[in-house]
Amino acid sequence: MLIRQKLPLLALLLGLAGTVQATEECATAVQCNQVGSAAYQDGRFEQAIEAFERQLRRVEEGDTAQLELALNNLILANLRAGNTGMARAWLGVALHNNLSGSSTRLHLRKVAEALDYQALAASPAGRYLRYAGQAVWSELLISEDGNGGYHASFSPVRAGARVEEYGPAALGELEGKLVGDAVQMHLEDAGLGADCAVQLLREGITVQVLEVFADGCQDYGGMGISVAGDYIKVAARPR
Repeated sequence: MLIRQKLPLLALLLGLAGTVQATEECATAVQCNQVGSAAYQDGRFEQAIEAFERQLRRVEEGDTAQLELALNNLILANLRAGNTGMARAWLGVALHNNLSGSSTRLHLRKVAEALDYQALAASPAGRYLRYAGQAVWSELLISEDGNGGYHASFSPVRAGARVEEYGPAALGELEGKLVGDAVQMHLEDAGLGADCAVQLLREGITVQVLEVFADGCQDYGGMGISVAGDYIKVAARPR
């Protein structure tokens, strides 16, 4: 099909600060689509993905058709790059926005065929993402602790409106031991107050994170930061 019109903190900031080509060549959604499509056709998939992320930022609050185009560009480019988990994550953003055009339906089938769901769902360990807007993701890494249990590391992000110029508006960092049965777990040894519970409910490749919102409970990050929300697993191993 032809395309038409955590992240570790350092990696996140470097990625946002990087450019696909000269900024003036990707200043509008149309230009970013052209730059990304050219890179895609040349097999430069990572550069295509970067351009399509910039395209998405320029249409995210605008026309639904343009939003669907940008998201489908990202789905397809990630599939071709071998980033099947990321393709599924971008598909989830499209579905969350109630997008159901022909390209989205086609990619729904393609992602389902390419994704090794059983391998991703076999263990809690892995890399999970929660969409923060502006083509930016909050990250949850779950790793084995060597004693039969698991360790969680959250890197929540609040994107803000000018993430390309200044980086995310707020960042956070929270980690601790996971206690539970790999389906229902809670965070311990995270430096939170006694009343600041964080729970993880896992089903397949998704994790729902619940937390208490109270004074002092979100001191692990900047203004508006939270680890709560729905995460999707994109890789079987944390980075």
